[in-house]
Amino acid sequence: MFRSEYQRRRLDPKNLSRTLEDSGTITSVLIPWNTCGAFMAQTLGVSTLTYAPFAFFNLINPLVAAVYGFARIGIAPLDPAPAGSLEATPERRPTAV
Repeated sequence: MFRSEYQRRRLDPKNLSRTLEDSGTITSVLIPWNTCGAFMAQTLGVSTLTYAPFAFFNLINPLVAAVYGFARIGIAPLDPAPAGSLEATPERRPTAV
């Protein structure tokens, strides 16, 4: 969904991967109807709102990631493809026989 926007802004795909990890995977345990949140609530025997104040990393990480993004700390630019790489060759479409 965001791959084309990252390419348009000349950002390496690993930035997109890190953004998804920072915003989605880490915070998923705080959403009660998510599988992670439901599993944690059932395993711990408490609701997600009960353990949410103690999930410092899960709450702070998206904010730190946003600050790092605006400050351009650790943001990898998209390297131009070398002449012999696969990215430099045009996309081939299969032909019917």
